[in-house]
Amino acid sequence: MSDNQSSQSRGDQDIENSLEDFKKNLYSRRKIFSKSEEDTKGGFKRHDVADVPKDWGGSGVPETGFLSMRSHQTRWSFLKRLFVISIIFFVISVGVAVYMVLGGANVVSSNNVDISIVGPVSIPGGEILPLEISVTNQNNADLETADLVIDYPDGTRQPVDVTTSLKRYREAFGVVPKGKVATKKVSAVLFGEAGDLKVITVSVEYRLKGSNAIFSKKKEYSVSISSSPVIVTVDSVKEINANQDTEFTVTIVSNSSTVIKQLALNVDYPFGFTFASASPTPSWSNSFWQLGDIKPGIKKVIKLKGKIVGQDNDDRVFRFSVGTENPVNENQIGTNFLTTTKKITLRKPFIGAAVVLDGDNADVHVAQPGKTIRTDLTLSNNIGVRITDVQVSAKLTGNIFDNGSVSPDGGFYQTSGSSIVWDQTLRPGLAALNPDDTTNLSFSFGTLPEQEIRLIKNPQMSITITITGKRPDDSGVSQQITSTITKSIRLTSSLGFSARALYYSGAINNTGPIPPKVGSPTTYTLVWSLTNSLNDVSNVKVSAIIPSYVKWVGLAVPQGEKISYNPVGGQVVWDVGDLKAGSGFSESPREISFQVSITPELSQVGTTPTLLTGATATGDDAFAATTLQADSSAAITTNLTTDIGFKEGQGKVTK
Repeated sequence: MSDNQSSQSRGDQDIENSLEDFKKNLYSRRKIFSKSEEDTKGGFKRHDVADVPKDWGGSGVPETGFLSMRSHQTRWSFLKRLFVISIIFFVISVGVAVYMVLGGANVVSSNNVDISIVGPVSIPGGEILPLEISVTNQNNADLETADLVIDYPDGTRQPVDVTTSLKRYREAFGVVPKGKVATKKVSAVLFGEAGDLKVITVSVEYRLKGSNAIFSKKKEYSVSISSSPVIVTVDSVKEINANQDTEFTVTIVSNSSTVIKQLALNVDYPFGFTFASASPTPSWSNSFWQLGDIKPGIKKVIKLKGKIVGQDNDDRVFRFSVGTENPVNENQIGTNFLTTTKKITLRKPFIGAAVVLDGDNADVHVAQPGKTIRTDLTLSNNIGVRITDVQVSAKLTGNIFDNGSVSPDGGFYQTSGSSIVWDQTLRPGLAALNPDDTTNLSFSFGTLPEQEIRLIKNPQMSITITITGKRPDDSGVSQQITSTITKSIRLTSSLGFSARALYYSGAINNTGPIPPKVGSPTTYTLVWSLTNSLNDVSNVKVSAIIPSYVKWVGLAVPQGEKISYNPVGGQVVWDVGDLKAGSGFSESPREISFQVSITPELSQVGTTPTLLTGATATGDDAFAATTLQADSSAAITTNLTTDIGFKEGQGKVTK
């Protein structure tokens, strides 16, 4: 061993001995660490300066300096290790991030799948709703076996067949590559009331390569119904006496641009209503009407009558729902277009008044111009006390009745006010009405003839019946009571129809012998003419039958008119449509001419063969809410009495 190594060994041994001595002195209870008497007597003890070491070498190194150096070395070693670990972690993190960014891993999120829906924000009910749906894949991987799934709201129908329900639609996108867009166009028919908000849920379902899990992304699309495919109006009284008959007029008009198939009406009656009758007759259970297919602009009118019972001030709510028939149950509505409610309040007047016009107790009475109308009025005491000093007045308002035709029948007619008055001086029975008593009054009046009111559009009038009397109140003092009831009268239009045959005149040139000859064809022109007086008439049709020996040529003028012929049965139909008020009076009549041909047989020699039979015109008077009909007076033959060039005897068949 060298001197240096020996010196190093002795140095280490000295350090260890010094540490041991320091520990012993630190925990020793010897007097060296306590103050002696000598130490305290003379103040502080002077230390020998010569004993202080001059340098840090050898065994003279101070014990406290050594410990401080060792502690500093330990802390520095720990910080170096922590710093190295941090550098390694940072390098790894940066590497992972770079790997993911540059495509080292395919991480797919539904947040990176975007659904775009392009379409209208509002659409009329019953119209086709077109949608363009795009799916954008912003992920770093392809979307495998992607499907488009659309959940439609209730009432949605197939665009190719509106009778077929459409609840859910699914179509395959296939693979949507990363960074690409896939687009599909779809359509559906939505129904609902005007203002309804329909919510459509669009989803895309997809898988990832190597995985069986299904992922999805959803988006909602809202569209409002701008208008209903049908317009429904319900006419009725707002208030009515309890246990009295009432009438509803339901008018349904197609508001769609296409044919509405299998339209139906359903009425929910409230408690206390008893069904009496309806026109047309319900298809099922007195509350369901199958209206069939309705073309654009076509109108359907349903009238129903019944009686309502209940207490005074009770409200009765009727619900009228219109839609298409349920394909599963034809007696139910499958797709509801809209629901209209009608509220009627029951009133129990102290004095009841039932008014009947020509036996009709409806609130609106339909009459013919120039006719006399009888009015019967029945009064009744509806309270449990006596009613005295009863007075009744009937006021006629409107300009369609003949002021000079009023017959008051025991009452007094005031010409200036167009009122009939009854009191106890004229009818002693009106002096008092005991509980449950009734009394009857009547009068009559006439409507003006048609030629005097032809310029009045929608002619109508009303009768207001007012009954007053006195009843004692709880203190015995007389109290005035009043009851009022109003009836309306509407005059129906007069639909006129005529049919004639021509040869020499008219809009079509005819050929063949006159008089007609056996074995030789002769053509004739048949002319139909329509007139209408007071109200617009809709759904006008004319039909007739031509005999089997008469041939339909197929020529008709004017060309814009809709006329058809069915060889099975020989029926000719002219679909007129709307006929304006004043046609044939203030305006020209509506006419059509069509040509037929006849080749007489030997058995017809000496006769005037029939060319047309059973000609009838029908139409709907919407204002009067009635159906009009006009018939041709007689069969049309070869005896052309209305043709200016025709001579007597030219209508009989010759050999």
